[in-house]
Amino acid sequence: MNCYDRHYLKIALPAALEGLFMILLASTDLILVGALGSLSVAAVSIFLQPRLILLCFSRSLASAVTLVSCNYAGRGEKEPSADLLKKSLFLGALALGLLHGIFFIFLEDILILMGASSDYLPMAMEYSPLALLAVYFTSLTLILQAVQLGYGNTASIMKTNICGNLLNAALSFLLIRGLGPVPAYGVFGAAIGTAAGTLFSLLYAWFLLKREGFFHGGRWIPDTAYFKKVGPLFGSVLSEQGSERMGMVLFSRMAAGLGTVPFAVHSICMNICDIYYDFIMGFGKAGMVSAGQAVGRGSMADWQQYRKRGLRWCLLLSTAACVSILFFEDSLFSIYSSDPALHVLAGPIMVFIALVSYPEALALWGAGILRGSGQTAQVAAYSFLSITFLRPLMTAFFIYVLDMGLIGTWCALFIDQVIRASCAAFLVNRLSAKRGFLPDAG
Repeated sequence: MNCYDRHYLKIALPAALEGLFMILLASTDLILVGALGSLSVAAVSIFLQPRLILLCFSRSLASAVTLVSCNYAGRGEKEPSADLLKKSLFLGALALGLLHGIFFIFLEDILILMGASSDYLPMAMEYSPLALLAVYFTSLTLILQAVQLGYGNTASIMKTNICGNLLNAALSFLLIRGLGPVPAYGVFGAAIGTAAGTLFSLLYAWFLLKREGFFHGGRWIPDTAYFKKVGPLFGSVLSEQGSERMGMVLFSRMAAGLGTVPFAVHSICMNICDIYYDFIMGFGKAGMVSAGQAVGRGSMADWQQYRKRGLRWCLLLSTAACVSILFFEDSLFSIYSSDPALHVLAGPIMVFIALVSYPEALALWGAGILRGSGQTAQVAAYSFLSITFLRPLMTAFFIYVLDMGLIGTWCALFIDQVIRASCAAFLVNRLSAKRGFLPDAG
């Protein structure tokens, strides 16, 4: 293990462990709610797509902030990042506040549009309003942590998010089923825990950045120079995020239409799949930050080294994940539900979860390198094609034409991941083949 591996893992491991701990702790809601029955699982799960639609805006702004700040970090500059952070936070608080307000007004209609059925819609409306507030807290936290990520300070991000999710898990455990004098609030208790945990993460991230001096200097009101620097990156990432959300909404809508029990199985299996996805995403972030810092230094040699290191680690970890899921598939699903009917449907899906670990890791690796190299438009282009058009079309074909049911949705997901991984690998290798070419970070 050389210096490149050590630097890469110094960024990747905290980000990966943070993603792993976050999805495991976030799964607490689904596990605890799962004990209340499939209707409760569906009521909580149906809010996932509205949540991710909102987060695509904050994640896009956060990604743009990270890409700019990692160039500053590569040049050893800190003051411009303070100005960048203040303006991004001000803009995000206003714009995202307006967007969340619109979602609150039309929340019931949005849930129905996502596929919520009448048997669990009242329960979903009990959970969703407070969960919507939690999404707003998370959105602001993402903007704050974008600068930390740009400087490779993934350890602080990990500590912040784990503490917030531990609070979420503790409150959910207490409030969903009740304990002693504390009454059982059901799905509303899960929403209380989520809101409290995300508020804590927001305040703690603010405290850490203030202590590190990122609120000293700079201005709060965005100016023309800010929009020229951040705007194109935000637009490219938003195109990618937006296309992914559109495709995922259609995908989830068709899965929800299969019925309450199949949708509950689908939701649980997606949560299990997200465990590895959120873990390996940390290595994608490390690739983005390492490549961006190499661009800031003007070092093509460093860029090549981080490309190779990232690919090797993603392949090794995907192999470990695939084997582990195949060996422990029944035990993993049993954590969420002991219902025999759900287990029968979940068996074949767990095989898909194991195999998809390879293409999803390669897709994240390639997208991270491309983003850090300023090629955000390329990622947006192939994501738009694959997720927005091909995945919904394939899902509809497998479900409605071939009548494959739940398995059909996962066939479409697997093919989509293979397409994105292939596009990402091709584009990264094309950049790598251009000797002496230093990617433009914009």
